[in-house]
Amino acid sequence: MRLCDLTFAYTECSGGIRTYIDHKRRFIAECTDHEHVLIVPGDEDRITREGRLTKIEIDSPFIPGAKPYRAFWRVGPIRQALARTEPDIVELGSFLVAPWAAFRYREQRQAAGAPSLVSAYFHTDVAHAYIGAPLRKLLSDGLEELSETLAHWGEKVSEVLETGAEMTFGNVFRRCDLTMAATRVQAARIAEYGVEGTAVVPLGVDLRRLSPEHRSTGFRARLGVDEDDILLIYCGRLDTEKAVRVLADAFSRLPETPRFHLAMMGEGPLREELEARAAALPRLHVLPYERDEAAYAAALASADVYVTAGPHETFGLAVVEAEASGLPVVGVDAGALRERVQPDWGRLGPVDDAAAMAENILAVAPRRTALGAAARAHVLAAGFGWERTFSQLLTLYDAAFAETRRCCRPRMEG
Repeated sequence: MRLCDLTFAYTECSGGIRTYIDHKRRFIAECTDHEHVLIVPGDEDRITREGRLTKIEIDSPFIPGAKPYRAFWRVGPIRQALARTEPDIVELGSFLVAPWAAFRYREQRQAAGAPSLVSAYFHTDVAHAYIGAPLRKLLSDGLEELSETLAHWGEKVSEVLETGAEMTFGNVFRRCDLTMAATRVQAARIAEYGVEGTAVVPLGVDLRRLSPEHRSTGFRARLGVDEDDILLIYCGRLDTEKAVRVLADAFSRLPETPRFHLAMMGEGPLREELEARAAALPRLHVLPYERDEAAYAAALASADVYVTAGPHETFGLAVVEAEASGLPVVGVDAGALRERVQPDWGRLGPVDDAAAMAENILAVAPRRTALGAAARAHVLAAGFGWERTFSQLLTLYDAAFAETRRCCRPRMEG
């Protein structure tokens, strides 16, 4: 088969979605006879090929306030890219402009008697994380001090807009031949969009590369972290929906003894704000996005505790990567973190509560070695490897494609 990922969420400093696609392409190239096409927005029209892997970039503008992400804004070039590469299965990672190009491509292929599928993987709860939650914070919480009535109407407006987004995205998902999610909770969330039958396909991590064995005294020394210091680390997008301000606030509440450090690794619109805080807050380190896989693995393994305050995780890939590296996790009681973090290897606290997060860090820190070992053991026992992810995914695709081919056969013979 020729498989295709069609997404805007793939840049030089993307997070979990890029990790998923990169490992998928690697798996296809090394473990199958399939081909893969990646279609993404770019700074210019460009096609690159490496063996059975093709990447097509379509000239597209930046998304305001979300640089370096770009937005597909024209259906035509996407349809041309699909027509040129003729994928058998198109997996959607963008749900505004791109789906309509994919659906039209499927119609044309099937009309010609060629089997073709469109699928969607629920990587991000856009309706809640990017529409409902931020609007609720702005229109409801922001007006609460002025008037209860205004706050009430702000809540209502937020609900209406989030429901509208759910209907829009639900319409896209229902048009797909398959929908997939990383957890049962997220499959249930898609059901709230009006979409049934979602397959649960957990994401994975590189269990060979991510390991406590890669702990580096050199990495700690470069940050000025002494042997007895405790290094907290966060790896991900430096943006509002990840609640990175809460991490900095919690860090500022920690005592001077033992001596804590916080490394925040990634890119995003809040980088300058965090760098300004780091200038005034000793031992807060704002690090660049790490593209080198070995260096990233060493950074995780060299820390002592992983911290995250984002309440909208659909799987928590960075959390599993940290656990694979032997780190306990301090997070929030929301989203996929409820499935990823148990008391045997971490702590969860209330959302947007820096004081509670600081308390949980202090509770975990003295037990970090035992909790980190339990976290690693859990990831190994659960089988969170990419081989399982893509073997399961391709099994689903094989079955669905075979059924579509069977249905198309009478047309071809007629």
